[in-house]
Amino acid sequence: MKHIKIILIGICFSLVAGLYAQMPKGRTNATIVADALAQLPADTQGKFNQTIADLVSTGEEGLTDLINRLHAPGKGSNETVEYAISGWTHYVAKDDAQRTATAAAFRKALSNPLDKDTKAYIIRQLRTIGGDEDVETLSGFLNDEYLSDPAAQALVSIGTTKANAALHSSLNSSASELIKLNIINALGQTGYSPAEPVILKMLNESVSEKMQQVAVTALGNLGTKESIRTLRNLAEKNDYAYQKNNAAESYINLLSKLNSAEPKTIKKEAERLIKTATKLNRQDLKIAATRILLKQPSANVSSILKNVIKDGNLAYLTGILYTYPFHNDSKSVDLIQKEIASNRSPQVQTALISWLGENPTTNSVSLLRNHVNSSDKMVQKAATIALAKIGGDDALIALAGLLKSSDEESVTLAKNALLSFDGDIAYTLASVFNDSKTIGKKAVLDLIANRKMDAQYNLVYNQMFIDDKEVKASAANALKDVSTDKNLNDLFTLLEQSDSEYVPAIQQAINAALKSLPSDKQIELVTDMMNKSPNRHLYYSAMAGIGSSDAISQITNAYKNESGSNKDAAFDALSKFESFHVIYPMLDIVRSSSNNQEKEKFTDAIINVIRRSDETGTVKYLYLREVMQFAQNDRQKNTILRLLGNTGQYQAMLFAVPFMDIPELKESAAVTVMNIGISDPAFAGELTTAALKKAAETLSNPDADYQRQSINKFLSENPTEGGFVSLFNGKNLDGWKGLVANPIVRAKMSAKELAAAQVKADQQMAMDWKVEDGMIIFDGKGYDNLCTEKQYGDFEMLVDWKLYPGAEPDAGIYLRGTPQVQMWDTARVNVGAQVGSGGLYNNQVHMSKPLKLADQKVGEWNSFIIRMIGERVSVWLNGELVTDNVILENFWDRKQPIFPIEQIELQAHGSKVAYRDIYIKEIPRPEPFVLSKEEESEGFKILFDGTNLDEWTGNKVDYTVESGNIVLYPTTTGSGGNLYTKDQFDNFVFRFEFMLTPGANNGLGIRTPMEGDAAYVGMELQILDNDAPIYENLEEYQFHGSVYGVIPAKRGALKPLGEWNYQEVIADGDNIKITLNGTTILEGNIREASKNGTLDGRDHPGLLNKTGHIGFLGHGSPVKFRNIRIKEL
Repeated sequence: MKHIKIILIGICFSLVAGLYAQMPKGRTNATIVADALAQLPADTQGKFNQTIADLVSTGEEGLTDLINRLHAPGKGSNETVEYAISGWTHYVAKDDAQRTATAAAFRKALSNPLDKDTKAYIIRQLRTIGGDEDVETLSGFLNDEYLSDPAAQALVSIGTTKANAALHSSLNSSASELIKLNIINALGQTGYSPAEPVILKMLNESVSEKMQQVAVTALGNLGTKESIRTLRNLAEKNDYAYQKNNAAESYINLLSKLNSAEPKTIKKEAERLIKTATKLNRQDLKIAATRILLKQPSANVSSILKNVIKDGNLAYLTGILYTYPFHNDSKSVDLIQKEIASNRSPQVQTALISWLGENPTTNSVSLLRNHVNSSDKMVQKAATIALAKIGGDDALIALAGLLKSSDEESVTLAKNALLSFDGDIAYTLASVFNDSKTIGKKAVLDLIANRKMDAQYNLVYNQMFIDDKEVKASAANALKDVSTDKNLNDLFTLLEQSDSEYVPAIQQAINAALKSLPSDKQIELVTDMMNKSPNRHLYYSAMAGIGSSDAISQITNAYKNESGSNKDAAFDALSKFESFHVIYPMLDIVRSSSNNQEKEKFTDAIINVIRRSDETGTVKYLYLREVMQFAQNDRQKNTILRLLGNTGQYQAMLFAVPFMDIPELKESAAVTVMNIGISDPAFAGELTTAALKKAAETLSNPDADYQRQSINKFLSENPTEGGFVSLFNGKNLDGWKGLVANPIVRAKMSAKELAAAQVKADQQMAMDWKVEDGMIIFDGKGYDNLCTEKQYGDFEMLVDWKLYPGAEPDAGIYLRGTPQVQMWDTARVNVGAQVGSGGLYNNQVHMSKPLKLADQKVGEWNSFIIRMIGERVSVWLNGELVTDNVILENFWDRKQPIFPIEQIELQAHGSKVAYRDIYIKEIPRPEPFVLSKEEESEGFKILFDGTNLDEWTGNKVDYTVESGNIVLYPTTTGSGGNLYTKDQFDNFVFRFEFMLTPGANNGLGIRTPMEGDAAYVGMELQILDNDAPIYENLEEYQFHGSVYGVIPAKRGALKPLGEWNYQEVIADGDNIKITLNGTTILEGNIREASKNGTLDGRDHPGLLNKTGHIGFLGHGSPVKFRNIRIKEL
């Protein structure tokens, strides 16, 4: 069962008609309830809203049905039913009429002999919707130990005088302690003061710690001054410790509650508490008591504050300053300002200065600026922070002046304060710059950079010509934050003239300034500067910053054509491009290089491009594998192997296997094989087992024992045989053959004709297809595909492929002899190739284009995962899903479904293409269903043979073919929709098998149109999990096999859940006969059964239809069907 999501009480139950599948009209209340429970918990808020609305529409009958489904403890799960009832309760809470009716139904249910857990659950619903009319019923449960607490809490939620009085009157000394505790706790929540005497009496008489705790807490909420002494004595007895009997907390709570009504008494108590707290050194108690004094109607606020300041404790003072609005009391404000100026305690000054920063007055700044130079760093810090919060010109001048200090800590305080200062501070910073020491100037430059003050560009720029290297370095670093395209000429000049140590910072500034220009203008400007400059290399960084394909091209050409420092700078720039596309020219360079040092340098650069990219694991695998051939040392090879281990690619695991035989690389290779091999159970099989066993033998690092345990665990839990097998051995074309026509033509050939044609085709294949360096190569001449000798049904296929540059690169992979999964050059926009590879190109009805573009550049490797189950195909290109479960149409005869079993073909399409690492895993499936000789002779016709839905129409998204079955996964609509035969039938024998899931509900519609509810516009024969608890209260004509609402079926013939049931339906005129698993469960005449009205009392206008479609009718439940055939009578 799915985890039930908590739906917030305050949700808006917006019911948009038609947005989600509705409960079929005309259903009985019992059916609506059962169907609703089958759809809970809902997947979406909208479905939940609709389902609860349908439930509420059933009224008292439906709610009573739900309540009767609640099990006693240990008798079954109530999760779904409670979820439904709770949803109902919250749904009606804001509608008085529905709320009242629902509460009445709950009261009625509580009068029935239900178990106590059920009653407790119902009582809890009244916490949400109860009112005075429910008080009497709830009061009746207050003397029940099990139910007193939920009943008392429901009365608390009702909260009326009547409810409170009911609680009070039920509190008597004869009740058990548990009942007393429940009621006292509830009374405490209500604050019902008339209950104080009896609670005080019980407190004084009880020795129970639990009773004392509950009673004390209640008195803190509802007590009068009569409870003060008792609570104080109890608190003092425990030295005002919290969390013992709640006495201290309850005492303070009571004082706060009575503060307005009993000011003299409370003042005396609070002052007494302060003295006690001072002796105990309890600042929290002092704060609590002082808060009480401050809230008194006639409190002398400034006098109280003066005493707090005099106390001198920072925690106490801070706690009080922020608990009362002293800013509204002029005497208190005057006192605070006076103390800031005169008090010698740094702690007091710090607290008061911080408060003034939050609550400024007209002369706050003049007062605080005297403290920005305080010798006490705590006071100085508070003053700078306060001034920053207050803001204004005077505060700014005071803080900026601190930048002229020679004290590093003071300058840092000023800088930090000015970082968040509100307003324009540029002019003020400039005004103090020349008078500041080096540390101050650096701080000013940091502030200008941090706040992006491009107006101060000139100040920053001018520092590039001074002798102070520290200031100059700060200025260089700040340039990038203040420069715009208007400053580019200055920056270009500076770049040409500056010392090398400042060049990187100036280049960053140029890159930042260029960003405000369009990309084409950036390229144009930088190219122009490069052409004019004798130091072209200085501008390569700008090209890397631009990052466009044009920029990559220019730097690549610079690298190829320059020498010395210019060439080195070009390489550095190539290494800094963020675009993954820089990998293409890097590979071109390393492929053509004969210089081992150059290869090493570029291999490192390529590895870094791959490492920092966010490309898929597949793409990373492809390029890591490609660059391995250029690695110049074991360091690089080990790095590549380790990175391959993070790609999760099956081919990467197999690629790493041979490296376990090289001593310097074997550890990295073994770890990679292990990481990939055990990462996905789908990889399990003979090849993976061999690789993992070799890795286990090879591993020798400190964690090797743990790693071997992980390997052994994986091998013990997953198949060690089967799995992926290789279609290409890397050496020759064993297992492959030439192409003879197409599947339809081949099927018409005699064995002799086919053999002769195959010989000729193999000869042609040998001329067109070659094996070179572990790849299958088609040279681009000829048009005959390369075909597997073996035929395949359902499978998953892995293949790497590469198109070569040239005229119209194009290829594809035929699945079961049918074109095709497309491969082409995306630059060929004239034929629509810009959509990318991986689509089912020849489809006309179903999706033919890929979902997204995921191709690599022509000339580089790509990788497919192709999964074909039944007639549906999914394709992943370079780790991206590009075709999602799409039907592959039969190109050779579009009136026929795809061939169930056929060969796989690599397409020859007139351009050069290479393939490598071709693996396939066959997915077992039942053989296509065939009629028995007896059924064949009787004239039966197959409607579903386990391979396709070609005889069907309707919802082919939720109803899909899986492992030889029609499977309903109701995902796109609330019910899953309906699946109908394309043809219509009148009289027939219909045979099929079905498997139910728990609580499953479906239907078999016969002689029905494809619009409307088949139960009424046609005829519905129930398909139902009869034994599910949610259906135990259905009417007899609603169970499995019944002609819904008309003729009931016998029960007891269904097989257990998870087993296949066999059913035969004979419809002959008005006579209907249903046989389930060999037992006749229904045999009747629909005309006779309905002549005096139907059993459900509903109108069934289509009951006597002469002909119509047969359909499976979704009601929100997963169901499976198979082996469907029909004989027309």
